[in-house]
Amino acid sequence: MAASRALNLDVRGLLDVKTQLELVALPPKLRIRLLNRVTLRLRAQWRQRVRDQRDVKGAAFEPRKRKTKRPAKALAGLAKQLSATRVTQDSAELGWRSRKAAMVARVHNEGHTFRMTAAAMRRQRKAVPTTASRHQAKRLRHLGFKVRLPGKGKRKKPRWMKPSVAWIQENIGYAQAGLLIRVLADEAPGPTSWNIELPRRQFFGPENPEEVARIFAHVLPQILKSPR
Repeated sequence: MAASRALNLDVRGLLDVKTQLELVALPPKLRIRLLNRVTLRLRAQWRQRVRDQRDVKGAAFEPRKRKTKRPAKALAGLAKQLSATRVTQDSAELGWRSRKAAMVARVHNEGHTFRMTAAAMRRQRKAVPTTASRHQAKRLRHLGFKVRLPGKGKRKKPRWMKPSVAWIQENIGYAQAGLLIRVLADEAPGPTSWNIELPRRQFFGPENPEEVARIFAHVLPQILKSPR
């Protein structure tokens, strides 16, 4: 499963034969310096993709479904954690130091379909409210929910009143409100399981096979001229 595998990339594996030969010809100290600098250049470019909300092909990310006045950029937190996790004279790895973060990154990078159940959703909730939510109270009022009030005096008949949102929140339980909404709206009970589609937002990986080679070609002269 994509969700159980970490996402990391060995930079050395992206080099063509010519570039690998040039790398091998360098002293170990310069090899490490070169691989580290190339890895940091790739990290900067791939972080920029997230800031631009663009994938490796330049297409815009699918926007987040959460509607807020200032929606947070997708994958911003993961991009900040992206780093060179290992650099030796023979290889360099770009990824996440936390395996959990690397697994989450793979899911977002490749897209994934989760199967969610109502029972699992209830377990994930930190605290289930005991009284009706404001949203439920407004929905009940919209559906015409009324409460029966006793009449005043001996000959007064009971009367029906449309309660306020505050009254519903104080006097109606959360589960009870959900049941009333289904009855008044003539809705069928909700599903016991459903799929959650996580869209693919491929920010991690080279744009094309030449991307890493171009960075090597740009950085190599700087490394050769740098103090040893």
